[in-house]
Amino acid sequence: MKIPSLMLLVMLLSFTPAVSQDDGLSEILKPGASLVKLAGEFSFTEGPAADKAGNVYFTDQPNDRIMKWSTKGVLSTFMQPSGRSNGMFFDSKDNLWSCAD
Repeated sequence: MKIPSLMLLVMLLSFTPAVSQDDGLSEILKPGASLVKLAGEFSFTEGPAADKAGNVYFTDQPNDRIMKWSTKGVLSTFMQPSGRSNGMFFDSKDNLWSCAD
């Protein structure tokens, strides 16, 4: 009798709604602020890196390109083809290094 009761309890608990946990965004967003999707024409982005000027570069690996998001909010293709680049970083001389296939 104990095993069926235990199984019933486990089944009932598995159907209870999950409690939402704070994902940490409350620490960096002002109260009442909301997230806005700025772009979405990517397949799989990875490897973000920022240069000394504050421009952000990231890879769109399946589309074989490196994208640049400027400090002025302009999105552009920095390099295509990019050898299916993945992880990136800037060295002390502001040269962009990337891993590629």
